[in-house]
Order: sequence, then structure tokens, then C-alpha cells
Amino acid sequence: MPTAVAAAPPQQGRWGARLRRDDGSTTVEMAVLFPILLVLLLTVVQAGMWWHARNLALAAAQAGVQVARTTTGTTDAAEEAARSYLDRAGGSATTDATVHASLTAEEAQVAVSATAPRVLPIPGLEITINQTAHARRELFSIPGGPP
Repeated sequence: MPTAVAAAPPQQGRWGARLRRDDGSTTVEMAVLFPILLVLLLTVVQAGMWWHARNLALAAAQAGVQVARTTTGTTDAAEEAARSYLDRAGGSATTDATVHASLTAEEAQVAVSATAPRVLPIPGLEITINQTAHARRELFSIPGGPP
């Protein structure tokens, strides 16, 4: 008949005391790592906000250039078109937007400068975006006339 072997009682020696001292170590690790992970996550969100604001500023500059490059285009109309685009599409994605348009006989140029909103509360963090679009102006010509 097989004999029953009794389980050995847990040892309270050197290793038992060591295991008891590790209680709560996971909580401490998470308390240290969670702020770092949170900052990394918010940095990714901040980068996304910058990218979105950058694309909005470029699209607004392009909208202004499309108005300015026509034969009847003016700097005021180009600036108004760019501001209107930022108001309609941007909402609160850009702040402190400034628009500057310049026209020559051959080229139209619109520059948009704006600030991306801050997600991370870092003092002095101002993310300024500058985008410029330019295009040749349309010229009125008569068929068979000089180019």
C-alpha cells in the first residue's frame, strides 16, 4: 500500500522573508511608470494636434492663393479667403492666425501663421506654424496674340 507523503510546510527561512518584502512591488512599479506612459501618450496627441494645425494652415494658404491668382484677384480677397477657410475648417485647431498675401504681376503668394493648441501643460511651449503657398497668376491672352 502506498504511503502518503505529507506536504512540507512552507519554509519561513531566508526566502520566505524575501517573498514577503516583495508584496506591493507591482503597485510601486506602476506608480512610477504610469506618469511616464501618460506623458508619452500626451506627446503623441500633441504631435497629432501639430500635424492637423499644420495641414489646416497649408490648406488655408492654398485657398487664398486660388483666389489671388485670378486676373481679378486682390490681396484683400486672398486674405479673406484664407481666414474664412481657417474659420470654417479649423475651428479651435489653430489660434492666433495671421494671414499675409502678396501679389506681383506674375505670382501670387499667401502666408499663414498660426499656433497649435497645447495638450501638455509645459510652460513656454508655443508651437508656431508657418505655411506658405504660391502660384503663377493667370494671364489674359488673345488667341494669336503675344503670349
